[in-house]
This record gives sequence, structure tokens and C-alpha cells, in this order.
Amino acid sequence: MSDIPESQEKDIPQTVECRAAMDPAIRVFIVTIGLIAVGVWSYAERAKYQAPEAWDVKHINEAAGYAMNHFGPYVCIPAGLIIGAMGIAFVRRRLIADEKGIGYAGKERITWDSISKIDSEKLKSKGIMYLRYGEGKSLKLDSWKLTNFRSLVTLIESKVSQDS
Repeated sequence: MSDIPESQEKDIPQTVECRAAMDPAIRVFIVTIGLIAVGVWSYAERAKYQAPEAWDVKHINEAAGYAMNHFGPYVCIPAGLIIGAMGIAFVRRRLIADEKGIGYAGKERITWDSISKIDSEKLKSKGIMYLRYGEGKSLKLDSWKLTNFRSLVTLIESKVSQDS
């Protein structure tokens, strides 16, 4: 434990729950909607595009139009659905830090005494902190992807000695 004056100890939260920030999630869902829209549009427009006379450089535009509208839905729609599912999983994540340790809900919990080093080299410039533990393992904490980040950093600094 670090040496924290009693006046500041009151400001340290006992438990911090960090949910996913919405900025990255919104970008994922925009890509999802774009891919699904392109897939549906291509499917609807495929009757307008006939196979090219020949598959050569002279007929590249006809070949590209045919390929996009006849095969695009089979690529874009599943890709959009997969990326959308990944976005839903991202939004549902919760990072919990309390007296026992830190970790994502339903995943491995890292105890405070197993953390060997706090790598805060990029904390001021990029808002990224790494917690090093075990044999070469690390947990990346990103202020862009997590809410309540300042409270989390305060709790981490109070639980892990800075000599690490």
C-alpha cells in the first residue's frame, strides 16, 4: 500500500466500475450499419448488372459492378453482423476494481499483490495505463474505452505501491 495522507484517503473510492465508453462503440455500429446497408443495396440492385462480355481489363467496370452486386451481399452482410456482435460484446463489458483486485466481469481477476508494475508512461499523453502481472502478462486500461477512468487510476495508485 502506498503512503497516502488521511485527508486524501477519504477521496479514494473503495469500488470502481468502469463500463464501456460510447465513442468507440458508436464507430463500430456505424461500420456495422454501413456494411449491412451496402449488402442490402447490392442485393436489391443485382438485377441491373449483367455478366460482362469478357473478364478482362477492357470490361473492368462491368465486371466490378457484376461482382459487387452479385457477391457483395454474401460478404458485406455477414461481415456487418460479425462486427455488430463484436460491438455488442464491447458495450456489455464491465471492468471492476475493488478491495480484492481488478478485472473484467466474468474473466480472470488480478489481485493487487500480483501486480508487479504500473506502466503509466502513456497516461498523460494518450490516457493509457498498463498493469504488469504474472509472467509477461499485462492489462491495458484505456481512458477512451472506459468510463470512470480517473477514479480507477486513483484506486489503482492507492492499492499498488509506486515502487513497483
